Amino acid sequence: MNELFLGRLFAYSILPLLLATGHMLLDRQARTPSRRIELFMIYLFAISVGANGIGGAFGHLFLSDQISEGIGWAAGSPFQLEMGYANLLIGVLGLVAIGKRDGFRTATIIATAILGFGATIVHLQDIAAHGNLAPGNTIQNIGNLLDPLLLIGLTWLSTRLADPDGESPVFLRWQERQQPIAAWSAAGVGTGFAIGYYSGGIFLWTIIATLVSVGIGFVFSKQMAQREEAAPV
Repeated sequence: MNELFLGRLFAYSILPLLLATGHMLLDRQARTPSRRIELFMIYLFAISVGANGIGGAFGHLFLSDQISEGIGWAAGSPFQLEMGYANLLIGVLGLVAIGKRDGFRTATIIATAILGFGATIVHLQDIAAHGNLAPGNTIQNIGNLLDPLLLIGLTWLSTRLADPDGESPVFLRWQERQQPIAAWSAAGVGTGFAIGYYSGGIFLWTIIATLVSVGIGFVFSKQMAQREEAAPV
């Protein structure tokens, strides 16, 4: 059970930061502050919010007893289903936010922060009251806090920098080309995590599926760039 929650922390909180860093180093056009921030934002929205929310929804809706065991709570509560739909809501918001650069992102961050901070408060209260140190009651609090804090910090930093490139048409076309890469990476993380959960080797399968999916995303991004170059001015 430790592997499950450690794997979730790696897949949905650490891996998106590694992917964004690698993407930034490989993309020669990602040299301005606004573009670097944007890469971290879209990977966090795609994976930490989107894929994480949908994966959490699947767990609460279809693996309720296993999730309860991992948290150290009694199985069979219908509130698991409500939590599943709440996670699904957050996941859909995260995926849509990949292509947004307006108040929709702010609303998504607020929703993610409220759910993450609120869940952490409940888990900490349970630890204080009952000494429940089950992995689902402890490890997952790191991601619950880290993901929204990163999004809040990046949003604040973006507004403080006021980089003019962030509002230019060139930036918007570049940002659009990054969306399929982030979206495919989210699909890869979710698929790899699921395969690893059912077959063993969560870390291995998550990494393999993510790398394959990122490669597919780069192909789509390259095709978008080629169409732009071929389009008449």
